Amino acid sequence: LIFLILSWHITAQQSKQYDILDLQANINIKPYQGQITGELVYQIKLLKNTNSIRLDAPGIHTRKVKVGCFTKKFMQTNKLLIINKKFKKDKTYKLHIWYEAQPKKAMYFTGWHSHGRKQVWTQGQGKNNSHWLPTNDDQNDKFTWKLRITTPKGYQVISNGQEIEHRNLNDELTQTTFKQQQPAPAYLIFVGVGKYTETKFIAQSGTPVYNYQYTDHTENDKTYYQSKFIFDFLNDEIPVAYAWKNYKQIPCRDFLYGGMENVSATSFNGDRYVVDSIEFNDTNFVNVSAHELAHQWFGDLVTGKSSADHWLHEGFATYYASLVDRALFGKAYNDYNVYRYDQQIIASQNTDTIPLHRPNASSLTYYQKGARIVQMLRQHIGNDAYQKLINTYLTRNIYGNASIADFQHLTYEITGDSLPRFFHLWFETQSIPKFVVQQKADSILFKQNPQNLNLDFLVMTQDSIYKIKRKKSFKIIDYQHIKTMIANPDNQNLYDIHFQRKDAWVQNQILDAPDFIDRYKALKQIRHWDEKRRDSIYNVLLFRNEYYPIYAEILQQIKPDLNRKHINFIQKLFQKKLKTRQQIALQLDSIPAELKASYKSLLHDASYVTKQATLWHYWAQFSDERSTLLDQTQNIKGENDKAFRLTWLSLALMTPHYKDVEKQRFAQELIHYSSPDCNMLVRLNAFDMLFNIQLINSEVIDNLLDAGLHFNWRMHQPARRYLKKLAQNEHFRDLIQASVDKLPKAKRLFYEKFLFNHAR
Repeated sequence: LIFLILSWHITAQQSKQYDILDLQANINIKPYQGQITGELVYQIKLLKNTNSIRLDAPGIHTRKVKVGCFTKKFMQTNKLLIINKKFKKDKTYKLHIWYEAQPKKAMYFTGWHSHGRKQVWTQGQGKNNSHWLPTNDDQNDKFTWKLRITTPKGYQVISNGQEIEHRNLNDELTQTTFKQQQPAPAYLIFVGVGKYTETKFIAQSGTPVYNYQYTDHTENDKTYYQSKFIFDFLNDEIPVAYAWKNYKQIPCRDFLYGGMENVSATSFNGDRYVVDSIEFNDTNFVNVSAHELAHQWFGDLVTGKSSADHWLHEGFATYYASLVDRALFGKAYNDYNVYRYDQQIIASQNTDTIPLHRPNASSLTYYQKGARIVQMLRQHIGNDAYQKLINTYLTRNIYGNASIADFQHLTYEITGDSLPRFFHLWFETQSIPKFVVQQKADSILFKQNPQNLNLDFLVMTQDSIYKIKRKKSFKIIDYQHIKTMIANPDNQNLYDIHFQRKDAWVQNQILDAPDFIDRYKALKQIRHWDEKRRDSIYNVLLFRNEYYPIYAEILQQIKPDLNRKHINFIQKLFQKKLKTRQQIALQLDSIPAELKASYKSLLHDASYVTKQATLWHYWAQFSDERSTLLDQTQNIKGENDKAFRLTWLSLALMTPHYKDVEKQRFAQELIHYSSPDCNMLVRLNAFDMLFNIQLINSEVIDNLLDAGLHFNWRMHQPARRYLKKLAQNEHFRDLIQASVDKLPKAKRLFYEKFLFNHAR
C-alpha cells in the first residue's frame, strides 16, 4: 500500500519536474495490424533536479531511448516509461524515443477486417493519448508539435494544425505532416485516417474552416448546416478572436461520444450526425458542432488546472452552444431544451449529490447545470461586466491553465464582488433552491425559501406588464386588476418552484404569457382539471401557431380518454407543422377510425422518426392492410441507424403470407445489420429487433461475440447482456459454446470465464 501511494505521488508530481516544450514525431500507422510504431523527439525543460524522467506510456513497448546523443537505460512498467539520468534544473534536454504499440485505448481501428467504413481515429479525452504516444498526460503541460504520419495509400489523413507536406513514400504508403504551432496539452492531439471529401470556407475573421464528409454521403447532405454562421457567430459572441490557424470537423465511425474538441480539429459521431435533409429534422449536428467549437476557447485555449475545474470547459461550451441554438432555431426551441434539462437536474438532486466543483460530478451537473450557472452569472453581473470578465479570463490565461478559484478571483477584480453566496450555492452544494409560494386573496405567502433568495414575479394586469422581486410574503398592489402573476418568468433561474394560485391566473398564464415557456409550464399544471375547463383552453390554443410542445402536452392530456371533441382536436393537430404531427405518430397508440386516413398520411412526412412510429402503430392496428402497408413502404431508405428499415424487416417477417419466398432474404438482411460491416448504432438496433422476434442463430451469436469485445462500451455492454441471457437457455448455450470454441485463445478464455465461469 505504501509503495502504491508513493508511486501515485511521484507520478502526480511529474508536471512539476519538467515542462515539455515541443514534440517532433514520426508515426507509422498499420491499421490492418491495429499497430503503431513511432520515433519521437521531445524537447523538455527541467523545473527541478531529478534522477529520472517519467512519461505516461500504458501498453507501450519502448525499444530505445536517447538523451541528447547518448543512449540511456530506461525502465518500462505497465503504465510508465522511466528514463534514468541526472537531469539538472533549468536545463533543456532532447529525449529521443523509439516505440511500438497496439493501443487498447485512445487510438481506434474500425472496419479494417470487415466490409465496413475503414477508419483510424484518436480520442484522448482526459489522459488517454499516452496509450498510443508516450507523453505527459498532465493537462497543465502544454507544448507544440509536428507529426509526420505514415498510412496506407488512398486514405485522407487529418490532424491538428496546418498540413505542411504530403508525399508518396512508395506505391503503398503516404506520409502527411502537420504542424501545431501554438501549445496545447497532449490529450488534444488528434489523428484521423479515412476516406473523405473536403469542403472549405473562409470565416469572416479570415480563418480557413475545413469540413470533411464521407465520400458516399453527398446527396441531400445537411450535416454541416449553417457551419459558417456557427463559426462567425461564436467568434463574434466570445470577446476574444479564434486563436488557432484553422479549424476542421471530422466524422468518425463508432465514436465514443457526441464529439471531441481536439485543438483545431473536432472529431464527432458520424453514425449519428452525418444526416440528409430528412434525418436533419430528427437529429442534427448544430448543437454538438457549436459545443465543440466553443471548446476551442474554453478547454483548448484556456484549460482547467484539474478535473475539479471541469465547469470551465463544459459549462461554458454548453452555454455558448445554447446561444447558437437560439440564434438558428429560435428562442422557444432553446427555452424548451433548457427547461427539460432543468427538470432532470431538479429530479436528480437527491441522488446526484456530488457538487459541481468536484472531479467526479455527473455530466448533467458539468454540462447542463454548468451552462445554467454561466447564464445566471451573466444576468447577475450584467452583460458588460460579463464580457469584460470573459475577455480578461481568456487573454490573461491564453495557452495556459486556470482554476475555478482563479475565475472567482477574477470576478472580484472585474466587478468588485467575489459573489460568495453565488459560488457557494452553485459550486459547493448540489441542492436546487426550492420555493413554495401561495396566493391567498390579495397576498403572496412564502411558505418555503430556505436560501432566502429573491424571486422574480411577472405581474400582468389589464393594462400593463411589470416585474417585481420579493423574498418574503407581501400584499399585492391593485389586486383586483391582476390577470396573472408568473413566478420566475421566462425560466430565468434554475429554481424548483411550487406556486399555488387561483385557477384563473393559471388559465391567463397559458393564454396570455408573453413567453412560450411560461405558457407551456402553466399548461402542464391543468392535467387534473375537469375536462370542460381544459377543453375550453385547448380550443383557443389549437387555433394559434404555438410551438409544438404545447400541442404535445394537449395530446398527453386528452389521449387517455378520447371522445368526439378530442378527435376533432387531433384533426386540427394534423394541420400543424412537422414536429406536432410527429407527436401524433409517437403518442397515439390507438388510432380512431375517423383519423385513419390522416394518420397514414404521416408516412409521407420528412421525418424518419415519424415514419417509423407510423409504420409500427398502423401495422399493429390494421391487420387487414399489413401487406399493402409494407408494399408502400418497402423502398424507404431510412436513417443512419437503419431504425426504419429494421422495423420494416421485422414486420415483414412477422406478417403471415407476406412475400413468403423472400422471407429468407429479409431475415438475412436483418442479421447482416448486426454484423461488423455496420456501424454501432445499426448493430445495436439490429440486436434489439432480432431478440424481439426471436431470430437467433449461430451467425447472430458470432456477431454478438464480436460486439461483446468492441472497444466502445455502448456496444459491448448490451452485447454481453444479450449473451448472458442466451447462455441461460440450454439450446443457445450449446450454440454459444460452439462459437466460442472457434475464437482465438485470448478471446475464448475471456468468454469462457465471463459466460460459463470456467476456462479450458
